[in-house]
Amino acid sequence: MPETTPDQDLRVKQNKLDAQLPQDSPLRLYLAEKDETARVRKPRPESRIVQVREPLGRIPRTLLVMPPMCMYEGAVKRVVPPIGLCYIAGALEKEGIDVSVLDCIVEGIDEEVPVGKGVWNMGMSEERFRAYIAENEFDVVGFTMIYSSDLQNLYRYAQLVKEVRPETTVIAGGLHASIYARRFLQDAVADDVPFIDYVLRGEGEIRLGDFLRNLADGRVDLSADGLAGRHEGKVFANPQFARVTDLDALPFPAYHKVPVEKYFAHNVPFSPYPRGKRVLPLYTSRGCPVGCTFCASTNFSKQYIARSVDNVIAEIQHYKDAFGVDEVQFADDNLTFERKRATELFEKMVPLGLPWCTPNGIMVNTLSAPLVDRMVESGLYQITLSLDSGNAETLKEQHRKPVDLTKVPDLMAYLYDLGVLMHGTLVVGMPGETEAQIKDGFAFVEQLPFHSINVFIAAAIPGSELFEQAVSNGAITYEGALHIDTARSTLRLSNIAAERLEELVSGFLERYNRAIYQRDPEAWERKYRDHKDRMSRICVGSASAITSTIISAGATG
Repeated sequence: MPETTPDQDLRVKQNKLDAQLPQDSPLRLYLAEKDETARVRKPRPESRIVQVREPLGRIPRTLLVMPPMCMYEGAVKRVVPPIGLCYIAGALEKEGIDVSVLDCIVEGIDEEVPVGKGVWNMGMSEERFRAYIAENEFDVVGFTMIYSSDLQNLYRYAQLVKEVRPETTVIAGGLHASIYARRFLQDAVADDVPFIDYVLRGEGEIRLGDFLRNLADGRVDLSADGLAGRHEGKVFANPQFARVTDLDALPFPAYHKVPVEKYFAHNVPFSPYPRGKRVLPLYTSRGCPVGCTFCASTNFSKQYIARSVDNVIAEIQHYKDAFGVDEVQFADDNLTFERKRATELFEKMVPLGLPWCTPNGIMVNTLSAPLVDRMVESGLYQITLSLDSGNAETLKEQHRKPVDLTKVPDLMAYLYDLGVLMHGTLVVGMPGETEAQIKDGFAFVEQLPFHSINVFIAAAIPGSELFEQAVSNGAITYEGALHIDTARSTLRLSNIAAERLEELVSGFLERYNRAIYQRDPEAWERKYRDHKDRMSRICVGSASAITSTIISAGATG
């Protein structure tokens, strides 16, 4: 029987996803229209150029913005350069287009504004942002966000741009805006006046340059790949056709466009307890074909595409030379997805002499003793293992995630003997998951030697299959899902009572964190001793109470 191609494998997985999505689902329409996952690929339409403003006679002065973020009390204030915006800025620079990047989060690390019970906004204040926009005459301001819970911040700061400089063209991108482009634009209105003009769906590196060149002449191509906006009073959203296929052709993220020293000074990166003091993140690949039911990123970019090993090594060397980095953190969804490539990468990292870790979860099934050996030799000091459940039935039926639990104990024992710190993640409270399954999963995990662990109560993240099902069956609303707290059962997805679900999670964490410390006090000290004094600085809200809770429990992360 002939082997299937990666493209065929992708479409088999897509068929399984389609079977679970409601017919009127925005996600279903998004996937059906874009080339990557469309059943029938449509021909690209002819350009349809319209005049939308007076010609500028030059490329528009452009600002890319990461707005403040929404955080819950007690959360660790991770501050990471906006990789996506910096990639776009690098691509524009390569095309000869000047662009600025404003990360409101790093510019306002210590600015916390309460916006609800136990909820805070962190980042540059509205007053400071207004002044920045007023002082700098940008023609185009583009916004993105990482989490859908930050949507109201994006809307508010886009509105501020229009209030200060109404003539500015405001655009947006990212996962949420791409998948829900029509709803995103329909809601971006105040007093019947839109404050976001266009959405560029998908990867901005291959779309924003053309958009800006057209706008220099005062024009917009209404048929442009992935463009959404308004025309003659109606919202339109074009399908995505192109995607980046050669990651090596992209310039490295333009971190020189952001205040790198501020990130280093705060030193709470993606994985918040680093070994180094000058830490930068990087991606070696894009896309995830696995298709977990609770994940949104897999639907934004489903086809796995990897950079060459030499290109990755060159980026790391560049960060050493340009910024003096002493640690890197891999942000990939699938760092070890291709075992041969991963092995070559780690072998070539050895001479660099940098510690590294994986804040995102590693796919357990891809790991082997020889690969782990190469990882450790190249500087691995902490690995995140996303089991998501310790119950095989839950993994198969609720999560749809391929984790071979029979492999986990021996793998973790091997990592433990090599001195690698292991962080684990679990997701409980999925629709249809029983209390017995949760308890069984916890019992399995309690036999494993994690050094830290997070347990998330299942939340319907916009862009995920779980979200589309929950909205369709009335379990949640679109608006309600924009306020997610994965530590609490705030959005009822489970048949288990919210209080009972939270009780099960807190009881497990109390037992397990106590066991972590008792099992290996030296490893616990090795991870946290340099960070005790800074806990009050890096946590949101009531820092003193949070500090004592985290330190006594054996902080996760």
